[in-house]
Amino acid sequence: MKLSRLVPVIVVLAIFTAIGIVVGLTANWFPVQASVEANSVDALFNFMLAIATVIFLIVEGGIIYVIVRFRAKKGDTSDGRNYHGNTALEVTWTAIPAVIVFVLAILSFQVFADLRTPGENATVITAVGQQFQWSFHYKLPANTDPNLTDEQRQKLESYMVSSNLYVPLNKPVTMNIEALDVMHGFFIPELRIKQDAIPGRVENTYFTATVLHTPDMEQQQTQAGDVNAVWWVECSLLCGSGHGNMSMVSHFYVVEQADYDKFIDDMYQKGIAILNDPRNPEVGKQLMASGHYPCKACHTLADAYPDQQKIGPDLDGIATRAADHAAKGEGTIGGSDAAAYIRTSIVNPNAYVVSGFQPNIMPQIFGDRSVMPEDDLEAIVNYLLTQTAP
Repeated sequence: MKLSRLVPVIVVLAIFTAIGIVVGLTANWFPVQASVEANSVDALFNFMLAIATVIFLIVEGGIIYVIVRFRAKKGDTSDGRNYHGNTALEVTWTAIPAVIVFVLAILSFQVFADLRTPGENATVITAVGQQFQWSFHYKLPANTDPNLTDEQRQKLESYMVSSNLYVPLNKPVTMNIEALDVMHGFFIPELRIKQDAIPGRVENTYFTATVLHTPDMEQQQTQAGDVNAVWWVECSLLCGSGHGNMSMVSHFYVVEQADYDKFIDDMYQKGIAILNDPRNPEVGKQLMASGHYPCKACHTLADAYPDQQKIGPDLDGIATRAADHAAKGEGTIGGSDAAAYIRTSIVNPNAYVVSGFQPNIMPQIFGDRSVMPEDDLEAIVNYLLTQTAP
């Protein structure tokens, strides 16, 4: 085939390649840029993509040219010519990539340094990863009763928890990242931040959210069919059998400062209301609904939370079923009644595995009183005892 016959093919391929490059560089590959940090991360990515595109075209174009230009002629069985090389060319293709790598290293370090720099007067929130849910612990408000004892403050702080992450708009946020059981990956795509959560360590990540995203906005966008309406706090590390579900439990909201203050005050007021009755069923309901413990990540319970999951047994009507199980002698901690069965199922979940479900799915850590204090355990048991079948 003569080279002239290949020219139209090469031209057509070049046109489609150019179109592909334009589409590739202008396409919206990522979710919305919802933080200051997202701008620099995306700019670095696009710069690297542009350089990679140019290199790809040069290399692949050179390969195609060599294949066509130096292909064997029909009937030519001789050996190809030997080339010593081209020193200038070799220096060029070594020096240029070295410069590119050096420039990318500098730019990457600048972006990394920005991501690791905490903002002034930042809102501090602690994210705790556990199988299979994130829980978010907030500081007590400035108007906290100064007459509270240290024990009361500590108990009150334990109620300042939500399974959804709320942050104020346009205000620096410092996230303390912890893991209760295994490694997790704290990841919010809209912010372009990711930080591993490692048991026994406190890691940090920093951001300033710049796009308003309230629960009402999320609901409206969802009803309008927007597939990106929900901003999730995801887990980016395989943490067990419920890992995939963990990335669809915690919502991320960016609200005005006044709404954020109200969110904090509402949690505080609920905590004050139940502070002197820590084993009240309403306390157990709040502990489960708020995400203080990861119950909602796996179990359905319409009375406590609307987001229904189905990894573990249904908790609707659990009190009635627990009484039936206890009647068969399936309760060994604290007696043989419904309360004992529920308690056993929490602190030793493999003791009685419900038919149709697998053992070793529920974390085996809630028998540790440093993880679930006795008051919390009793409150949850007392609450679940109110969930009788109709």
